[in-house]
Amino acid sequence: MQPLVQRHMKQLEGLPPLVGPVSVKLADVHTGAWRYHRPVIRPGECVLCGICADYCPCGVIQRQGERMEIDYTYCKGCGICVQECPRRAIDFLLEAGCKGEGE
Repeated sequence: MQPLVQRHMKQLEGLPPLVGPVSVKLADVHTGAWRYHRPVIRPGECVLCGICADYCPCGVIQRQGERMEIDYTYCKGCGICVQECPRRAIDFLLEAGCKGEGE
């Protein structure tokens, strides 16, 4: 299990049992191979607001000191972080080894 998931699970241990439908943003399957595009954060333009991490459906973006970091082992390349970044500080680049559109 990835370190981020382990930390999240530890935080959930002390909570009372949940009742009803619940969704938890935790990635535990290596899904990085599914990506055609990779989100890349430009550190000079990122203001560390964390909105990308809040919207990431897999919970694979986190703050590491003075920068935001994406765990590409679990990132599916959905592009939601790219769309939600208010500073447009995330580029959506073609994954290495993938053919571009129209090729």
